[in-house]
Order: sequence, then C-alpha cells, then structure tokens
Amino acid sequence: MSEAVQERFLKAGQIAYQAIDYTCQRVKAHTSLLDIAETGERKIFELGGKPAFPINISVNHHAAHYTPSYGDSAKVPKKALVKIDLGVHVDGYIADTARTVIIGGDAEMERLREAAEAGLRAAIETIRSRIRVWEVSKEIHKAISGFGVRPIENLTGHTIERFNLHAGISVPAIAPTSERVLSPRLKEDMVIAIEPFTTYSPTPRISNIGEAQIFGFAQHKNPKDPNLRHLYSQMKLSFAQLPFAARWLSEFVPPEEINSTLSSLMGERCIHGYAVLGLHDRHFVAQAEHTVIVTKDGCIVTTVNQ
Repeated sequence: MSEAVQERFLKAGQIAYQAIDYTCQRVKAHTSLLDIAETGERKIFELGGKPAFPINISVNHHAAHYTPSYGDSAKVPKKALVKIDLGVHVDGYIADTARTVIIGGDAEMERLREAAEAGLRAAIETIRSRIRVWEVSKEIHKAISGFGVRPIENLTGHTIERFNLHAGISVPAIAPTSERVLSPRLKEDMVIAIEPFTTYSPTPRISNIGEAQIFGFAQHKNPKDPNLRHLYSQMKLSFAQLPFAARWLSEFVPPEEINSTLSSLMGERCIHGYAVLGLHDRHFVAQAEHTVIVTKDGCIVTTVNQ
C-alpha cells in the first residue's frame, strides 16, 4: 500500500471516529432517529469526508440496515440497545465503524455490549499477515462466549477496497472446524471491517424483518427510460455508486415521488434493496466495529483516535 493510499484510509478513519462519537452523543430517549441520522451524516461532510453508506440506526432486536425514511417519526425508546453504524469515504477509501449505545439499560444489556467489544478486541489482537480468517473467527467466538452470550452467526466482518464496501472475504464470529483448512489467509495491506454482533437468542441467526430503506447500484445496468437514465446518472455521481438511503433521493425528486422512483429503478433491475435485518424472536442485539489495515505483525486500527 502506498503512503498516499494509507493516508486516505487513515483520514477516513479519523473522520469516522469523530462522526460516530458526535452521533452517539445524540442518542437519547425520545430523540428522533431521523434527526440522529441526518445530523451524523452532515457531520461527516463538515469533517471533510462523505458517507460511504447511510447511517444505520438499529434498535433492540434490529441488527443492521435500518436507516430512517423521509419524514420518519420513529424515536429512541426509553429502554434500548441502539447500534450506530456509519461509514466514511475519502476519495473512495472507506472506514466503517459501529458502537452500541445503551438507553435505560440493565446488566444484561451491558453484558451484550461488553461481549461485542471483547470480540472486536480479540480480533484486533489476533490479526496479522498470513493468519487464516478461521483463527481470527475462533478468537472472536471465544471472547464472546466468555460473557455467556452468543455471536450472530450470519453477520460477518468484511474486506474493503476502494469504492467497494464488501470486497469478497468475510470474517465470521464463529469458527466451524470444517472450515479451518479452507479458510483464506489475510494478506499485508488488506483493509478489513471487523464487526461482531452479540445476543442471548437461542437461535442467533438474523433474517429479513423490514422493508429496505437502503439501496445499492447494479453493475453495468442503466434504465431504458431516458428521463430515468438521466436521474440515475446523477445518483451514481452524487452517491459514488456506494449504498444510498431512499431519503437521499429528495435531492433529485419531490418527496412524494421517492417511492415511485425507487420502484421504477427496481423494476428495471438498476438497483437492489438491503432489507432490515434482525431477530424474529426479538432478542436484543449489540454490535462493535472497527476498520483495520493488516500489517506483517499485526494491524493498524483506522477508526480510533490517532
């Protein structure tokens, strides 16, 4: 990795660190989720970055992909585990980070948060060039299990490349013995987002539990309709072909036309939705996340205060 590229990854990480710190301070009971998301996203721009995806605000049994819709009236409950997950890019170089904020909590909720943070620390302490992903996953699972809770089995960390949030290699929080030998090895200069999720659920696997408010672009696909094609080009340019929120379309169309515009783009298979993910049994979920750059003997955490 060149010095210039590393500097951009580090800059994105520092903006993400400041932005999530700022955003989490605004998570209080009865606060509007829309206000939290929009305030946090504005902060990213003010700090000199751009959102790599819409701010996710996943409450209680929600685990990922909830971002407020245009005019959303949802508020933070008086008792809640609120996961703030945000991404920043600087010229396409991405940092991804998440924290869990506890509102009106108890010891069990705190244990979930501590377990997720412990799993994240274990991964950071284990990562280095040439190690197998399985070894990292084993340490995450071990750390989480020590708190008497379970990792979410089908949400994983992921490699990151320029303008590519999920670049191919996954880092699970579980380590089945059958995958040990086949597990890929990490390489120097790989950029990885590590994000363990924790729960008390006896069936710790998430599924789709809500309609998408976050969307992604299809590769090499443009609308047939000329008017839609022009709008689509504007969207790709504005959002850097990274995931975007439905509410962001208010930049281009009247609010009352957002849903119909999305439906048209979905119908032409130019975009795809990311459904809200969570647990049907409504057990609470906690999350912790940092982005790291793999080095020969360890890793550089980009999303902590440098």
